[in-house]
Amino acid sequence: MTFNIVSISEMHRVLVDKHIAEGWAGPYVVTKGVLHDTRKHPGFVAENNGKILGYILYNIVNGNCEITVLESLCEKQGIGRSLVNVVVNEAKNAGCSRAWLVTTNDNTHAIRFYQRIGFSLQAVHINAIEESRKLKPQIPPIGYDNIPIAHEFEFQILCSG
Repeated sequence: MTFNIVSISEMHRVLVDKHIAEGWAGPYVVTKGVLHDTRKHPGFVAENNGKILGYILYNIVNGNCEITVLESLCEKQGIGRSLVNVVVNEAKNAGCSRAWLVTTNDNTHAIRFYQRIGFSLQAVHINAIEESRKLKPQIPPIGYDNIPIAHEFEFQILCSG
Protein backbone atom coordinates (compact mmCIF):
# COMPACT_ATOMS: atom_id res chain seq x y z
CA MET A 1 0.00 0.00 0.00
CA THR A 2 1.28 3.43 -0.86
CA PHE A 3 0.65 6.49 1.23
CA ASN A 4 1.95 9.99 1.82
CA ILE A 5 2.74 11.55 5.18
CA VAL A 6 1.66 15.20 5.37
CA SER A 7 1.19 17.79 8.10
CA ILE A 8 -2.34 17.99 9.41
CA SER A 9 -4.29 20.57 7.42
CA GLU A 10 -7.52 22.24 8.56
CA MET A 11 -9.49 19.67 6.56
CA HIS A 12 -7.55 16.81 8.16
CA ARG A 13 -7.98 18.34 11.60
CA VAL A 14 -11.76 18.14 11.37
CA LEU A 15 -11.60 14.43 10.46
CA VAL A 16 -8.92 13.59 13.04
CA ASP A 17 -10.78 15.43 15.79
CA LYS A 18 -13.97 13.56 14.88
CA HIS A 19 -12.15 10.22 14.94
CA ILE A 20 -10.56 11.00 18.33
CA ALA A 21 -13.95 12.04 19.72
CA GLU A 22 -15.51 8.75 18.59
CA GLY A 23 -12.66 6.32 19.20
CA TRP A 24 -10.84 7.84 22.15
CA ALA A 25 -13.67 9.65 23.97
CA GLY A 26 -11.69 12.76 23.04
CA PRO A 27 -10.68 15.40 22.46
CA TYR A 28 -8.83 14.93 25.72
CA VAL A 29 -6.21 12.33 26.59
CA VAL A 30 -4.42 11.96 29.91
CA THR A 31 -0.79 10.99 30.36
CA LYS A 32 1.13 11.01 33.62
CA GLY A 33 -1.55 13.07 35.33
CA VAL A 34 -1.74 15.74 32.60
CA LEU A 35 -4.91 16.40 30.62
CA HIS A 36 -4.10 17.17 26.96
CA ASP A 37 -6.44 18.82 24.49
CA THR A 38 -5.47 16.98 21.32
CA ARG A 39 -7.10 19.66 19.15
CA LYS A 40 -4.14 21.90 20.00
CA HIS A 41 -1.38 19.42 19.17
CA PRO A 42 0.42 19.45 15.84
CA GLY A 43 0.66 16.27 13.87
CA PHE A 44 0.75 14.33 10.64
CA VAL A 45 -1.56 12.11 8.67
CA ALA A 46 -0.86 9.20 6.39
CA GLU A 47 -3.15 9.43 3.40
CA ASN A 48 -3.86 7.79 0.08
CA ASN A 49 -6.00 9.60 -2.49
CA GLY A 50 -7.42 11.88 0.19
CA LYS A 51 -8.33 9.02 2.53
CA ILE A 52 -6.76 9.16 6.01
CA LEU A 53 -5.01 5.89 6.83
CA GLY A 54 -3.53 6.99 10.14
CA TYR A 55 -2.51 9.99 12.21
CA ILE A 56 -0.15 11.06 14.95
CA LEU A 57 -0.25 14.03 17.31
CA TYR A 58 2.58 15.28 19.48
CA ASN A 59 3.52 18.00 21.93
CA ILE A 60 7.00 19.42 22.52
CA VAL A 61 7.64 20.76 26.02
CA ASN A 62 10.98 21.50 27.69
CA GLY A 63 13.08 19.65 25.14
CA ASN A 64 10.93 16.52 25.20
CA CYS A 65 8.53 15.40 22.50
CA GLU A 66 5.49 13.50 23.71
CA ILE A 67 3.50 11.49 21.22
CA THR A 68 -0.02 12.00 22.54
CA VAL A 69 -2.03 10.08 19.93
CA LEU A 70 -1.08 7.47 17.34
CA GLU A 71 -3.70 5.69 15.29
CA SER A 72 -3.15 3.46 12.29
CA LEU A 73 -6.40 2.62 10.55
CA CYS A 74 -4.72 0.00 8.33
CA GLU A 75 -2.36 -2.13 10.36
CA LYS A 76 0.74 -3.96 9.16
CA GLN A 77 1.28 -1.53 6.27
CA GLY A 78 4.10 0.53 7.84
CA ILE A 79 1.81 3.46 8.58
CA GLY A 80 2.37 3.62 12.34
CA ARG A 81 6.13 3.21 12.01
CA SER A 82 6.28 5.91 9.31
CA LEU A 83 4.24 8.34 11.39
CA VAL A 84 6.42 7.75 14.46
CA ASN A 85 9.59 8.21 12.40
CA VAL A 86 8.37 11.58 11.12
CA VAL A 87 7.66 12.79 14.66
CA VAL A 88 11.00 11.50 15.99
CA ASN A 89 12.70 13.48 13.18
CA GLU A 90 10.66 16.55 14.15
CA ALA A 91 11.82 16.06 17.75
CA LYS A 92 15.47 15.80 16.65
CA ASN A 93 15.12 18.94 14.51
CA ALA A 94 13.61 20.77 17.48
CA GLY A 95 16.59 19.76 19.65
CA CYS A 96 14.62 17.40 21.87
CA SER A 97 16.54 14.90 23.95
CA ARG A 98 13.85 12.26 23.63
CA ALA A 99 10.50 11.32 22.16
CA TRP A 100 8.21 9.53 24.56
CA LEU A 101 4.68 8.25 24.94
CA VAL A 102 2.38 6.46 27.32
CA THR A 103 0.10 3.52 26.70
CA THR A 104 -2.04 1.57 29.12
CA ASN A 105 -1.29 -1.90 30.42
CA ASP A 106 -4.12 -3.49 28.43
CA ASN A 107 -2.72 -2.31 25.09
CA THR A 108 -0.37 -5.25 24.58
CA HIS A 109 -0.44 -4.76 20.81
CA ALA A 110 1.01 -1.24 21.19
CA ILE A 111 3.51 -2.39 23.84
CA ARG A 112 4.94 -4.91 21.38
CA PHE A 113 4.87 -2.39 18.51
CA TYR A 114 6.79 0.33 20.36
CA GLN A 115 9.51 -2.09 21.39
CA ARG A 116 9.82 -3.44 17.82
CA ILE A 117 10.41 0.06 16.43
CA GLY A 118 13.15 0.95 18.93
CA PHE A 119 11.40 2.45 21.95
CA SER A 120 12.52 1.34 25.41
CA LEU A 121 10.33 0.91 28.44
CA GLN A 122 11.25 3.87 30.64
CA ALA A 123 8.78 3.46 33.51
CA VAL A 124 5.64 1.73 34.66
CA HIS A 125 3.32 4.02 36.58
CA ILE A 126 1.38 1.66 38.82
CA ASN A 127 -2.29 2.54 39.29
CA ALA A 128 -1.83 5.82 37.38
CA ILE A 129 -5.17 5.36 35.64
CA GLU A 130 -6.94 5.83 38.96
CA GLU A 131 -5.72 9.44 38.92
CA SER A 132 -6.32 9.79 35.17
CA ARG A 133 -9.99 8.92 35.65
CA LYS A 134 -10.34 11.94 37.94
CA LEU A 135 -9.41 14.10 34.93
CA LYS A 136 -11.17 11.95 32.32
CA PRO A 137 -13.92 9.79 33.83
CA GLN A 138 -14.69 8.29 30.38
CA ILE A 139 -11.67 5.97 30.64
CA PRO A 140 -13.29 2.54 30.82
CA PRO A 141 -12.47 0.07 33.59
CA ILE A 142 -11.81 -2.78 31.13
CA GLY A 143 -9.77 -2.54 27.95
CA TYR A 144 -8.40 -4.76 25.22
CA ASP A 145 -8.63 -8.52 25.74
CA ASN A 146 -10.83 -7.95 28.80
CA ILE A 147 -7.82 -6.61 30.78
CA PRO A 148 -8.54 -4.11 33.56
CA ILE A 149 -7.00 -0.73 32.69
CA ALA A 150 -4.88 0.31 35.65
CA HIS A 151 -1.29 1.24 34.76
CA GLU A 152 0.62 3.48 32.36
CA PHE A 153 3.63 2.15 30.47
CA GLU A 154 6.02 4.94 29.48
CA PHE A 155 8.24 4.33 26.44
CA GLN A 156 10.97 6.53 25.04
CA ILE A 157 13.50 6.78 22.26
CA LEU A 158 16.51 9.03 22.56
CA CYS A 159 16.87 11.67 19.89
CA SER A 160 20.61 12.15 20.18
CA GLY A 161 23.58 9.76 20.13
